[in-house]
Amino acid sequence: MLNIQSNEIKTHFSSILRQVENGQDFLITKHKKVIAKLTPFSNDNQKISAKQAVAEMKTLKSLNIKLDKINQYKTTGRR
Repeated sequence: MLNIQSNEIKTHFSSILRQVENGQDFLITKHKKVIAKLTPFSNDNQKISAKQAVAEMKTLKSLNIKLDKINQYKTTGRR
């Protein structure tokens, strides 16, 4: 992870962005204090969430809860 001062961002933005695209992380500092972190975007959280959702649906399926009961819980939760 590299440190870069906030006043350097504007001057070197294109270069910094290319490095981020290649996986580099940056800590942005102002007056020697870290104010932000610049990291590459990742969809890993969505993939993990989808896997978790499927696992939870399989668990729910094994409980044999009927649709009427689910709708009842849903209605109760709205009150």
